[in-house]
Amino acid sequence: MSEQRKSFEVKWRVENVVSWLQTRDDSLCSSQFLAETLANTRWKLRLSRNWHLAEKCISLTLERNVEDDHPKPIDLNYELSFLACDGSTLKSKSCMTKFALNTVSQELKVTGDEILADKNGAYLPEGVLTVCCKLWKAWSTVSNAGECSIRSVIGIKCLTLNSTIDYFNRLNKDSNVTLNFMSLSSEISFISFDVRRQQNEYMTFERTEVECKCFSSYSCKLFALKDGGERWECVNSIRLATLLSPHKSCSFDLNYYYNTFNCSEFLKNDALVFQLEITYYPGVESECIEYDDSNYKKVTDESTDLENVNTSNSEDVHSSPLDSLHLTEPEDKACDIDKNDSSDEDECFDAAGKKHLPSTTLKEDLTSLYNDCLFCDTKLRTDTETFPAHRNVLSARSPVFKKMFMTEMKEKAGECINVPDISSDTVRRMLQFLYTDCTGHLDMQSAKDLYIASDKYDIVSLKKRCSSFIKRHLCPANVCEVIVLADMHQDKDLESAAHEFVLTYDKEVFVSDEWKLFMKNFSGLAAQVMYLKCMKG
Repeated sequence: MSEQRKSFEVKWRVENVVSWLQTRDDSLCSSQFLAETLANTRWKLRLSRNWHLAEKCISLTLERNVEDDHPKPIDLNYELSFLACDGSTLKSKSCMTKFALNTVSQELKVTGDEILADKNGAYLPEGVLTVCCKLWKAWSTVSNAGECSIRSVIGIKCLTLNSTIDYFNRLNKDSNVTLNFMSLSSEISFISFDVRRQQNEYMTFERTEVECKCFSSYSCKLFALKDGGERWECVNSIRLATLLSPHKSCSFDLNYYYNTFNCSEFLKNDALVFQLEITYYPGVESECIEYDDSNYKKVTDESTDLENVNTSNSEDVHSSPLDSLHLTEPEDKACDIDKNDSSDEDECFDAAGKKHLPSTTLKEDLTSLYNDCLFCDTKLRTDTETFPAHRNVLSARSPVFKKMFMTEMKEKAGECINVPDISSDTVRRMLQFLYTDCTGHLDMQSAKDLYIASDKYDIVSLKKRCSSFIKRHLCPANVCEVIVLADMHQDKDLESAAHEFVLTYDKEVFVSDEWKLFMKNFSGLAAQVMYLKCMKG
């Protein structure tokens, strides 16, 4: 495969990955990335830790998203690789696959020993693993090369808990006492050990109970505390692997403890204080994604422009982190004028390969028109803010606004539209979309607010994007309110997605506080979900 061919390249940098490699049993997915130069398809990379195989290995795969702007299968050549810190390739694999929606590529495997036992640290310089994927069209060329960088940081958290054995000298040999470590943390609230002082002057600790929230792996150390707070390490690397594993036990030599240290330094009022230092890994703590291309401007945080999407029913959310309407756009899209001519893009270049672009684009002109408040002839007024706007733009984008301006209504007479039931932030985002086709950076709450506003003003494309965002961010904590939202707006598609999520993750949903409140306040909707569960069998 020629390296001179233009490709889309994504590099994924995973920090603190050693903790995941050593303790986690799940897979690790990158942020979803958009390959604009490959028909606006959406992809992600996945690292899987296959410790159950005879030869323990880490595998890298490429996955096409379950839905994107180009639903047809696409033939691609691709190259997966593990990179050294200088960007050189340590191991790679090249293949060709027809990628339909949700298709997974072949695996590139590296043995666990090859990564973890690498004395030179080639694979894990400073605990960072870097992988790369290059994509080429199989039967044609990519018009413009593209590049994307993803950075994921795996969280590492530490929790310190104390517990005391009272009347330590009264503890008979072969007798048990319970050592409870309790925490106010919502993540790890309780760990209990049975402590036994044995005949051979050993103390054994057997973990009997752990109460946690959604973390499958832990490691911890046990210390005895002196009166002044100085710690003596009793047991190193206690593994509280999974909650379903057999009870784990560990021990330390009590003779060594007494002979090495003065007992009075550790005992105060015949009480021995132990400290449990727990390190746990809650998964990916932060992620960022950047797009960089020599042929168009830099785009960050998964923001993109949709002007060249050939389907009017696209539901994908294209968000930007920008708070204002000063948005950037891929410059080559300005050349996409005649949709019936697939070679129009080439007309933007002369024989020497120099690109000729207009000084501004339609989107930039509309953005400037809005930002400069030029020729505004109406206003949208919330409880706290007033937004100038243009009737022609509002009418072209919203049938509801169009009807307002065509009929004799109070809003027309006063040249102001009151929207007291919508927040200023939501109106600002709605206007941003009406002028630029971009929503701005969304979270779950802003997406729901924008969904409600788009439904009120019949902005179908905005409603679909908000719905798509909500469906992609469903979780046990919010799925109940999404069911209520879908029911209020008679959105069967969103309701069906929420129902499917509940049926897929029923164990997590049905034990949540949100579900209990949902059953109490919306018993009819809850009964409908339970009926679907029964029908599913």
